[in-house]
This record gives sequence, C-alpha cells and structure tokens, in this order.
Amino acid sequence: MPLTVAVVAGGGFQGLGILEAIHAVPGARAIVLDSTTDAPGELFADRYLVAPPLDAPEFRNFLLETVRNEGVTLVLPATQRELKVLSALVAELKGLGAETAVCPGPLLDMLLDKQALYSALRRAGFPRQQPVEPGPEAPFPLFGRPRTGWGGREVVVIRDRVELSGAMERFPGLTQSHVWVPWLASFEEFSADFAVDFRGQVSRITLRRRVRTSGGYAVVSDSVDHPPAAAMAARLAGWLADQGAVGLFNVQLLLTPDGMLLVSDVNPRHGTSGGHAHAEGNHLVAFLLGRGGASVRRPVRTVRALAQHVLPHFAAGDIRGVVFDLDDTLLDHKQWIVDRMRMAAASLADVIDPARLVEHAYFAVEEGEHARLIDVVTHRLGIESLHGDLLAAYRASVPGRAVLFPEVADVLRALRSTGVRLGLLTDNPPASQRAKLAACEGLEEAFDAVVFSREHGAEKPAPEAFAAVADRLGLPPASLLMVGDSAARDALGAIRAGWLACMLVDRPGGRGRPHMGLMSTVVPDMVARVWVGRDLRMLPSLLRMATHSSGT
Repeated sequence: MPLTVAVVAGGGFQGLGILEAIHAVPGARAIVLDSTTDAPGELFADRYLVAPPLDAPEFRNFLLETVRNEGVTLVLPATQRELKVLSALVAELKGLGAETAVCPGPLLDMLLDKQALYSALRRAGFPRQQPVEPGPEAPFPLFGRPRTGWGGREVVVIRDRVELSGAMERFPGLTQSHVWVPWLASFEEFSADFAVDFRGQVSRITLRRRVRTSGGYAVVSDSVDHPPAAAMAARLAGWLADQGAVGLFNVQLLLTPDGMLLVSDVNPRHGTSGGHAHAEGNHLVAFLLGRGGASVRRPVRTVRALAQHVLPHFAAGDIRGVVFDLDDTLLDHKQWIVDRMRMAAASLADVIDPARLVEHAYFAVEEGEHARLIDVVTHRLGIESLHGDLLAAYRASVPGRAVLFPEVADVLRALRSTGVRLGLLTDNPPASQRAKLAACEGLEEAFDAVVFSREHGAEKPAPEAFAAVADRLGLPPASLLMVGDSAARDALGAIRAGWLACMLVDRPGGRGRPHMGLMSTVVPDMVARVWVGRDLRMLPSLLRMATHSSGT
C-alpha cells in the first residue's frame, strides 16, 4: 500500500516544496487539502481536495474522513496558520493511523510568539538579539517583526524618533504587536533545515546560505560548511527535541561582521525554500516517514524561480471523453522492458553474466532502441550466437507487476468523478499490452473502452484505431481529448482524426519527448490544439475548468 501524506493548506506557494519532497519518497502520494480552487497545488498534488476553511466547524470532520478514507500515514502543515488546529487533533488522527507533524500545544504557543521565543532562547543560553522597548531613548534604527508573523511579512524599520512618533500615531498597537531589536546594517544569513521524528530523533541538518531573498523567502541558496553555525543549529535542534518537538523545522541564524552568531527565528514548519535539503540529499519527509532520509551529501546551489504552467481553455461541455496512450503515458515502459530483460538474463546466467546483459539492455533502451533491443544487445556484447536464446527468453518473460507512474491511479479516479468517459488506445502487440494491463491491478477496469490498435488494421497515427475508440465510447471525435507521449502517433493521429485536442506528456526520461518548436514549423495546423504537460496531474484541474468555465 502506498504511503499517503496529507498536506493541509498546501494549495499555495508554500506547499509546493513539501509536495516535491513527498514525491521524492518512493511509493508516496500527496493529497492536498485546501479551501481554495485555482491554486498552484492543484497541478502538483496526486489528489486535491477542496476542504472547509480551517476555522469552520466542518474542517475537523473533513480532515478525519479524508485520513480514514485515503489511508493517510502522515499529516503535514504547509503554513503557520494551521499549526494550532492540527495540534489539537493529534490524538484523533493518531487513532486513525496517521502521525501529525506538529509540536505539542504549549511548545507551539512559545514558538509562534517571537517575544516568548526570545525569552525562552535567553533562558536556554542561545545568543539572540536583545529585544528593546521602542521609545525615545531606544538605539535607533529599530527593526520590528510581528510577534506571530513569518517570512518578511509586516516587518517595520524605524530610523529615528520622528519616524517612531509617526508610526505610533498610525498604528497605536505597534509596540505590542512587534518584537523590536536594534537594526543590523550588515550580516550573513544562514538557514538550517531539519526534522524531529515521532521518537524525538533529529535528522541530519542542512545548512544553507541565503544568497538572495524576496519577500523574506530565499530564492537563491548555497550549501555551506560553517562548523560554528552547524553546531548551534544542532544544539538548537536537540533543545527542541528535548521539549517534545515534532515535525519539520526551519531556523534562521545571523552571522554579524564581528563573528557573533545569533538565532533570529525558529519556524516549526517546512521552510518555503526547504527543498534545498532534498537537493543536498537530506530527505526530511522520508525521515518523518521512517524511510531513512539522508544519503551522501551533495553541496548545491538551488534557485527557486516562478514557472508558468499552461492549461488550455475549453468551453463548457467541449470535453466529453479522455483517451490515454499506455506506454510511457500511464505505464513506465522502460521499467517494464528492463524488468523483462532481468528475468531473461536470470534464465541465461550459465551463458552470460546477468548484470552485464541488463546493463547493455538499459543503455539500449535509453537510446530508444526498443524495437531492435535484442539485435543491439547481442551485437554490443559481441555474442551474436546468443540472439536466438535471448529472444526466446525475453518473449517468455512476463513480469508479474508493471509500474504505473505515481499519479496515474489518483488522476483516473478524479477524472471518473467528473462524469467524462475514459478510453485507452495502445499500440504494440495486443498480447504484450494485455499482459501489461493484467500486471496493473484495477487499471483496465478504470476505462469505458480499451482498444488495441493492431486489432483495427494499423497502429497510430492511422485513423482506424482512433475511430474505433470513439465508436466504443459512443462519443463524436470532436469531443475527445487524447493524452499520450508521441507527437507523431498520439497528437498527429488524434488531430487528423478530428479530435478536439491532444496533451503530450513530457516526463523526465521519456522516450518521445516533443519538440514544439519544430511542430510549429512542420505541422503548424496542429500547434493550436496540442500542448505539453510534465505529467497527468493537471488533467483534473483542466476538466474542472471545462466543466465550470465558458472559455472566455
């Protein structure tokens, strides 16, 4: 059973790093619960659920039902807002089999109030800036941070008594709402990212230098080796663990020009730029899930940039059916081929070293030599006499399990809930395709029609198979959306068959990665009806748009 992680309030920008970390854990799926639609997280979650607002009485039951129905293993907060709500539900969620990565209530109250945090840090002996009272005798300039804020929100700089007087007139409660410290004109800022698991164990700590920030968030970070900062972060993590802390943490440290290290902030949640830890080889979500979490450290620079994801607009009712290709769209075809070759190699172990045979097969697959695989492998091995035996062994090898891409089951489930009809249209020998479907439990049952193109005269892009699946779905071609990985087979075939549009999946490592620039010059009539997505996760959002939008 897959590991299922629920991310509360994960629809926005802060949730994206968590979703990336979850998807880095083999077999993990990410469910987002958020009160908004049309959010970035819709394109990255395996399942996106619109939940009641956090302060609504219905939220508790919605979360508990989701955990129960989806088999949730771990509940993660995406922002600071939901921490107290989740902390109050820890026991109930644990009763349903889900751990919740939030600190106990009293500790959380202290960490979320910077005034209380600074007092606790002082008692524990951690260096931090000395809070001051914002009055006429204060050491100007002053820097004020909201007691309950995060990032760069609502920070205030007051340079002199005149600015102080004006600020107090405009915002009478400013002295109480903010923590005030002397302004530091120059410093170097470090972030430490780590996790404390449910047994009180602390993960490896990732230390990074915040090279560029925007709105209080690091957009460029460098891995650093700074033993004093690493030691302070480790000591702070241990202090938190001793107090019962649980979850993901982001700590800010300041290094002053005179070499003094100061604790600036302790965030009891995933840092917005915390993906740097994963890039370094420190997998904090995996650590919380009990899946290890740390590999060999790889110093890196990470750059968080806005990326535009394009979804075409369709009028309401335009899409009545969605038809999928199988290999490299739903199913990891390269994995299937290599698994077959492993089985074949094992049966020929007395003739050839299995590892050597599989290595040659892997590189041939990566070069796109699927149809000539046996010819290429035996030639490169220099053992032409092996050809017949290897071909027979390969044909006889049928893995008991095929690997679907991680989001496939959830996306098909979400699409079915919209009421559209689903089809499968696949090339290659029908016997081998049926074997793949049999090796994917429940996959064939997800479709209203399954068509093997060779049983209808020709493989894609020939029109016969496209006509056959439209006929079996009982839908006109102009209402069908094709989803595949091949510009030639899937996109050209669907568009020339009169279908509405085609989405091409451009997965990392995919065999038929499309070149849209060439498409626009060679077959310009196709471009307006073809677009590219990195996986299938955008489809539920696109279908929802087509259901509720007029396309204007």
